[in-house]
Amino acid sequence: MPRPQTLPISDEWPDPDTYVDALLTFATSSDLFRHLCGGVHMHDFLIREPDVYESLFSEEWRAFFEHHDVQDLLQLFLRDDLQPLLDQGKVNNSSQDGGHTWRGGAFPPVDLLEYLQQIRRFSLRRDFHAPQPGKPTLPRQIAVGMNVKKHHEVAHFSRYVDTLCNTVDEQRGEDITHVVDFGSGQSYLGRTLASPPYNKHIVAIERKHQFISGAKGMDVYAKLTEKEKKVVNLYNKRALIGKIRPKNMPGYQEESEATQDPIGVTNGGPLDTADENGDEGTMINIFRDISLMPGEMGDAPRRKIADKAEAEIEAKPEVEENKPRGVMDYIEHEIKDGYLEPIIKDVVAAEPQENAAEPTNKTSDDARVMVVSLHSCGNLLHHGVRSLVLNPSVKAIAMIGCCYNLVTERLGPATYKLPILRSTHPRLTKDAIAYDAHGFPMSKRLEDFDHDSGKGVKLNITARSQSLQAPYNWDRESSENFFTRHFYRTLLQRILVDRGVVEKPSVPTDLYGPNSTATKKAAHPLIVGSLRKSAFVSFQTYARAALTKLGRDPNHGEEVKSKMADLTDEELDQYVAKYWHRKKHLGVVWSLMSFSAVIVEAIIVVDRWQFLREHDNVQDCWVEPVFDYSESPRNLAVIGIKK
Repeated sequence: MPRPQTLPISDEWPDPDTYVDALLTFATSSDLFRHLCGGVHMHDFLIREPDVYESLFSEEWRAFFEHHDVQDLLQLFLRDDLQPLLDQGKVNNSSQDGGHTWRGGAFPPVDLLEYLQQIRRFSLRRDFHAPQPGKPTLPRQIAVGMNVKKHHEVAHFSRYVDTLCNTVDEQRGEDITHVVDFGSGQSYLGRTLASPPYNKHIVAIERKHQFISGAKGMDVYAKLTEKEKKVVNLYNKRALIGKIRPKNMPGYQEESEATQDPIGVTNGGPLDTADENGDEGTMINIFRDISLMPGEMGDAPRRKIADKAEAEIEAKPEVEENKPRGVMDYIEHEIKDGYLEPIIKDVVAAEPQENAAEPTNKTSDDARVMVVSLHSCGNLLHHGVRSLVLNPSVKAIAMIGCCYNLVTERLGPATYKLPILRSTHPRLTKDAIAYDAHGFPMSKRLEDFDHDSGKGVKLNITARSQSLQAPYNWDRESSENFFTRHFYRTLLQRILVDRGVVEKPSVPTDLYGPNSTATKKAAHPLIVGSLRKSAFVSFQTYARAALTKLGRDPNHGEEVKSKMADLTDEELDQYVAKYWHRKKHLGVVWSLMSFSAVIVEAIIVVDRWQFLREHDNVQDCWVEPVFDYSESPRNLAVIGIKK
């Protein structure tokens, strides 16, 4: 496969190092970016003083936003050509009348356009161009259980991994023997790679037993393995449990016909029973399908199978059985670091020998492994990236991450110019002071990066969570749904504050100090979580559903029920009428937060790539999109090949 550029960046950057330096400088120096990505939480939007919206944006920006619909603003943020607007804006500023308009209203402020342009410059390109013509497909028995998104991901990434294996084989002059699937889940990717036409030897590592059990069941359907058959001789089984004692068995006693259990099975079906270990099995009546006619004693019995069906079975070709297939090995293990040699050693040692008469002493040195992952959560991807430099047997990696909110922090809390925008929150504090050695950042370059606020690049959980948005996939309906959901939640927070269930946030002097979460209410915040789609039909239905859920909170449930018991529908409608105009303000903030957070994802991905660059035993590494952003927005894979 032809090697792509090292990072998917725009052509204006002469080299990756220039891009990385500029990216980190912008991310650590732009106050607006740092507040939009980590300094604001939507729950505080209607309860904080001074107002979040007014604190974030200048009067000129707010005046511009008031003149335009949020959907038009989204078009400006995401898609409009900014350079002509910038040129025109500078002309407007230099002229006395400044007479140009935009979409029939106020013209965008120049500094807003400059900020939007900076975000776009530093965004990684997400365009996917399939290296091979045609849309990859999966056989029906492999695609079982996949939704459209998963089918797209697995079909494209499995083909990519196979091509990458061939590339590694050519570069190193030796074949990849095993593919390790980190956090395999239901093993959709591994099962596809183990099946034709790829036929790889897959080692699926997963910590949840139920996922492995389910995956093995789907392996049977995919014809990668045979279903375990448990046949019990009904006569001998009953003899063992004392139901029937043949005359030639010790302890035989005559039993009347009335006390004996019938040997046959009701309606000719199987009989479920349990063995001595308590495992349920199926008893099969061995006489069920045998019919003896007079004079046939001693002859072969006739089975109750139609001649046509019997002929079809006999004539069925054994093509499926003769097809080459890969192997699925499952390891139930919680991955806590990137060291895999003990696991690889066990898998290699357990492989069956082709010639049992010739003993072999296989070790992990005989294995040449590629570690892959399709959307590993949090630090799991960090472990996968580190596996390339920690394990002699790992020769290449292809890792796609997700769930950046689950990544831990290594360098401690970030600082903000406007701490009044940020509430004290135990999760924020807990993550910020974790100092987890496996957390972000991985690379020395980001760890040692000097800037005005200190040393090291830091991203809190709010910023990392926001980076999981996919604003370029929004349409009018989906974006309006986002705005409505967030408006309902922050309006509910306003009611909870007014009724004394939640404390009104004060201006913090130290977001991460020892007293930042001193009160019980701060230490145990109210979390609504997910609700059914029907709950968002109106604010009344949302508030009732949310309060019912909050009433079950172990710390505040009784207080919620007592203080909200007399809340009427009329009061809820009054709150909506009073704050409805703020929904647009919230939509503007949420849109700019999601738009800006593409830089957060760029920083996280660049950090993982930079980590590989810093190790001498890595021959090559790069980042590239491996499927369509529109189908699956977390589409950037980090690739590494060992020397």
